[in-house]
Amino acid sequence: MPRFLKFFLISLLVALAFLAGIYFGAHYYRISPLIAALPDGIRTTLFPGDRLVELLAEVEGIIEENFYQPVDRSQLEDGAMEGLVGSLGDPYAAYMNPDEYRQYVEHHEEGAYVGVGVLLEPKDGHLMVVRTLQGSPAQQAGIQAGDEIVAVDGESIADKVDGEAAALIRGEEGTTVKLTVMRDGRQLDFEIERRSLELPIVREEMLERNGHKVGYIALEQFSLDAGDKVRGAHDRLVADGAEAIILDLRNNGGGILGEAVNVASVFIESGPIVSVVGRDGGEEVYQARGDADQSIPLVVLVNGFTASASEIVAGAVKDDGRGEIVGVTTFGKGVVQNLRPLSNGGAIKYTSGVYYTPLHVNINEIGIEPDVVVEDAPGTPADEALERAVQELIR
Repeated sequence: MPRFLKFFLISLLVALAFLAGIYFGAHYYRISPLIAALPDGIRTTLFPGDRLVELLAEVEGIIEENFYQPVDRSQLEDGAMEGLVGSLGDPYAAYMNPDEYRQYVEHHEEGAYVGVGVLLEPKDGHLMVVRTLQGSPAQQAGIQAGDEIVAVDGESIADKVDGEAAALIRGEEGTTVKLTVMRDGRQLDFEIERRSLELPIVREEMLERNGHKVGYIALEQFSLDAGDKVRGAHDRLVADGAEAIILDLRNNGGGILGEAVNVASVFIESGPIVSVVGRDGGEEVYQARGDADQSIPLVVLVNGFTASASEIVAGAVKDDGRGEIVGVTTFGKGVVQNLRPLSNGGAIKYTSGVYYTPLHVNINEIGIEPDVVVEDAPGTPADEALERAVQELIR
């Protein structure tokens, strides 16, 4: 056989195989009964794909050809991904479509997004407001930390994970959204306009009491550069004469694990900050960076909505004996999430491990007990926990 003819036939066979793969991939359901009838050994050799992939292709093909209306493939894709992640039964796991993922990055990493200004966290099957941003539409409308979100625009969120609910709340700037919340057994409705919001990361202030200077740092979330921002605030306050530091983690729902280590490293010189154990039982220990200022007294303020990365910092400070924890028992989110971008521009967030404090305490669904218990009195202008923290430092 002439060489050029042999090359042509091989090229033709490769092309036909490629086209057949495309056809059967899109019309798997047509041949699935035949494939299912093959002996196991032959079927797994010829069609080694995972059973889940086969089923998805089969269902997709049936819907595309037989459903009574045209089908949007991107909606099918999103629905399939939501179903897969939702089947885990993990309240912290979520699928984000490309638009939701873009907003998530803007919110958690870039510090800006369009919304109403509520930070949410699932707890015991309920979606709770952890914090409202200062001056945000939600705060101005009267939404409070501790409110349970039960519906968005009249649609119940009982069967939705927190990422899905958050996506419903976000939207185009200038549009409105109706939030239905439960508060002390009462159902309340709030009509709120969405706005472009800048998320504050760190607030700092010098408190002066009886001739003493106490530096106050409020960390709002563990977004990118949170550690550097806390370190900058700490150094400025100390340079201005602060004798002690209060780190306020109340209503801080967490964020990036690495930033929790960076924030703790501002105050803890050496040793473990947190350890994470995955499904294989392997343990990864995150150590302090070794550039802390341990000379200055420290109090960490916490409350029932101090969660996740905030609890990593509070747990490290408590176990290390670096400072006192003042407030009430924390939220109790002792698991770590990973965020994995997908080829369609979306992402999945899933729980990848359980974390332990330096003394190997698992605080998941338990929380961290403060050294000094102080609960703010509702309805009063005074900040009882903050004042007690100051007293602990200057006594």
